[in-house]
Amino acid sequence: MNKQLVIIGGGPAGVAASIYAARKKMDFVLVTKDVGGQILTSGDIENYMGFKNIDGISFVQRLTEQLEYLEVSPEYAEVTDFRALKEHDFSISLSNGLTIKAENVLICTGADHKKLGVKGDEEGIGKGVSYCYTCDAPFYKNKKVIVVGGGNSGFEAAEQLVNYASSITIIEYTDRFRADESLQNKVLKNEKVKALTNHRVLEIYVDKNIGVTGVKLEDMKNGKTYDFETEGVFVEIGTKPNTELFVNTGIKLNKWGEIIIDQNNRTSLLGAYAAGDCTNIFAKQIITAAGEGAKALLSIYHDIIYGVSSSV
Repeated sequence: MNKQLVIIGGGPAGVAASIYAARKKMDFVLVTKDVGGQILTSGDIENYMGFKNIDGISFVQRLTEQLEYLEVSPEYAEVTDFRALKEHDFSISLSNGLTIKAENVLICTGADHKKLGVKGDEEGIGKGVSYCYTCDAPFYKNKKVIVVGGGNSGFEAAEQLVNYASSITIIEYTDRFRADESLQNKVLKNEKVKALTNHRVLEIYVDKNIGVTGVKLEDMKNGKTYDFETEGVFVEIGTKPNTELFVNTGIKLNKWGEIIIDQNNRTSLLGAYAAGDCTNIFAKQIITAAGEGAKALLSIYHDIIYGVSSSV
């Protein structure tokens, strides 16, 4: 398969770019394992224009419907190999056996949840350790749980968990929470929710028969450690960019693994562009990712039409 453009990733950046590409009748394909990206594991969305409140699954359904309306048929697969043969000449191999040759590529691979990285973390997945509160919250009815992470995602997890769990304790390793103040106030006023700052999880206790039974916590003010009983550990400590495929390809990454782009979403490699949470943009939000995806597509279209040859 040969294409003028391949868009990699079906999150808000990739979907927005696909919408614009379809409207401009470009010769392109969207490659993604699913539509929605991180939105699939989001709770209620209240900060996207046009929606007072919408859950992540319903939002993704709207995205899918718009792609269908524009007759965009994604290639549902994962990219297994990415090669820059030369400028404006890319080879992209997919998990379904297909190889696509492309003149241009737009990378919208987003980011994934950071792992806690302590003993019991991997062992406990599916047994009380969760990286998807939207998926798993209903399994913790009348159970005692903790949420690791005091940012927006941590408080959003707690907000959903109050509908099921008997108690929720939010664990934050710094001296203050980073979530929006309005969200903090809303969550912390619920009598089910407690909060601990200056604490971190050192270990998760997992019984092979019954699952998670507790965690070892450290009070970072005095260095003391103690055991804390819990039946569930929801980890919400941030994300890392999905950019492993692009290491040593000529596309420059910063020390955090984010793709470095200019104001027009160009990377260091001619013909390669990037948008959304996989890049070094400041704000990692649904609305900014969508805007970046649209901007990147317009940049690509401009460069093709006017024969612009520029990189970071």
